[in-house]
Amino acid sequence: MRQGHLINKINRLIPIAKATPMSEFYDDDSTGIWIKGSEYLYKGTLSYDRLLFESYLDDEAIHPDLLEIIEDAGWYGEPYDAGTLMLYPN
Repeated sequence: MRQGHLINKINRLIPIAKATPMSEFYDDDSTGIWIKGSEYLYKGTLSYDRLLFESYLDDEAIHPDLLEIIEDAGWYGEPYDAGTLMLYPN
């Protein structure tokens, strides 16, 4: 799925994620998606929790609803820092 379409889908289904082009994070022409709202609660848990990522080193750090959306689109999530999630196409 193309970046713009995935951003729209994420923001429609999980508005608190605040999916944004990665180019806004880096202020360049980077390809990818920044989950700007990754530190906000969604259905009682964070949409991204770096502590879980560090503990399990797998996709459990990404909220299951968000993970399903990005995997179905052929993308994957990768941490930038303790509270920032970036998405990249496979």
